[in-house]
Amino acid sequence: MEKVWVELKKIDAQAEQIRSEAQTNAKEITRLVQKETQELLANGRTYAQQEAQELFEGAVSEANQNREKQLKVNQQTTEKLREQAHQRMEKAALTVVSAVLGET
Repeated sequence: MEKVWVELKKIDAQAEQIRSEAQTNAKEITRLVQKETQELLANGRTYAQQEAQELFEGAVSEANQNREKQLKVNQQTTEKLREQAHQRMEKAALTVVSAVLGET
């Protein structure tokens, strides 16, 4: 009977050691998971900032391209209007000269 009690005490001691090791391992795993989670969050923020910056730069570039295209269109329109105004000024001048000289 005493042998049984000795064996039970050994088993109980082993069980306690296993529980203690499991608890220590669980704490270490929890610590490592928290550390990795913090690193992932930091990396995620960095990647999000980089992506946001790239999107911003792309939008600015596209806006500049659109502005340049519109500027060219506006310059062409301005040149056409300038030419039309010049032609009309010539006609107006001829009309004034004809009116002053009495030619109708």
